Amino acid sequence: MEWLSLNCDEEPVYQSQRMDLYQKKADELIESDHAYKCYCTQEELDAMRRGQVERGENPRYDGRCRGLKEPKSDQFVVRFKSPETGEVTISDHLFGNVLVQNEELDDFILLRSNGTPTYHFAVVIDDNDTNISHVIRGDDHLKNTAKHIHLFNALGYPLPKFVHLPMILGPDGSRLSKRHGAMDILEYKQQGFLAEAMLNYLVRLGWSSGDQEIFTIDELIEKFDLTNLNKSSARFDLEKLQWVNQQHISKLSNTKLAELLMQLASEHNIQLPSIEKMQSFSEAYKSRVVSLKDLLTYADKLFSDNFIVDAEAAKKHLKSSIEEPLKDLASVFEATTWEPTSIHEAIDDTCKKHNIGFGKIGQPLRVAVTGITISPPIDITLTLVEKELVIQRLKSAIEYIENR
Repeated sequence: MEWLSLNCDEEPVYQSQRMDLYQKKADELIESDHAYKCYCTQEELDAMRRGQVERGENPRYDGRCRGLKEPKSDQFVVRFKSPETGEVTISDHLFGNVLVQNEELDDFILLRSNGTPTYHFAVVIDDNDTNISHVIRGDDHLKNTAKHIHLFNALGYPLPKFVHLPMILGPDGSRLSKRHGAMDILEYKQQGFLAEAMLNYLVRLGWSSGDQEIFTIDELIEKFDLTNLNKSSARFDLEKLQWVNQQHISKLSNTKLAELLMQLASEHNIQLPSIEKMQSFSEAYKSRVVSLKDLLTYADKLFSDNFIVDAEAAKKHLKSSIEEPLKDLASVFEATTWEPTSIHEAIDDTCKKHNIGFGKIGQPLRVAVTGITISPPIDITLTLVEKELVIQRLKSAIEYIENR
């Protein structure tokens, strides 16, 4: 939540500090005949469920302790006395009125035998005490909401508004799970996704504002409301997330992007040049990557002291036919002013001297200096590396050609 900048407006409520309140509310429900103590052992519950399964019934608590007047032991749970007939209406923002038959609800537990509250019990009390106006959660909680409405009513609390959102699906249309590659949210941070992009993508999965795809956090805050929520489930699309991330990276200032790169490099024990150099690198490379991790990979390749040329790229592009042009270029670079226009002119003059096109020398030069076949325009790329280092790498490439 902190990574996504989803900060609390108020101090968090810790349930562990409210145990006396939960016990008090449970006692009140017992006193008003909305709850009761259940003394069933685990063995009794297991036998009950086995019998129900054998008879083809849905396993559920059968209410056998409902009418007990005297305590059977000092070990018990507190169960809610759910209505056995009739129905409960869930008024939902997306799905309208949803009817749930009370006979589908069993007498669910409010307090466990150790006195701790269940989710169903604590969340209703906490929502009321913190003045929650809207309960927004997945539509897999619809039946739970029926239980909660009974609890709200039994406790004399006003009902909040309910909004049940469709579940996110995997690419195959089934519920998103680990088998689809779903990860903890912080795993996406480790994969190089920006927090702003992740939040942008997740919000757009279930909501829209016209045709706009890319939002800043401030724009999401300004434009988000409940009127444009999607009723149908959306499929998680990694390629779309990568595209959204790329859009956010390209819009990020070079200063901020360089700071993020330096931080990520530190976490991976990767040495990078100065922040000023990384700002220039960010400007050159940011339109070519879909994640910070990709950007760091390019930076590490370009600036590493342990520079390695990709073997396949060298085999394909560093051939004897380009040896003399590279030798001349290494010599010309000695006196070249190290900025894009002068570098471009030096390459162009070398091409004219050897009667070859710019492309004939551009790719071998790129492989020699970056180690790979992909980079921004070569004149811009070369300015990112110190002149002496470029000449050194050219000489290494020439040596490779001579030894083939």
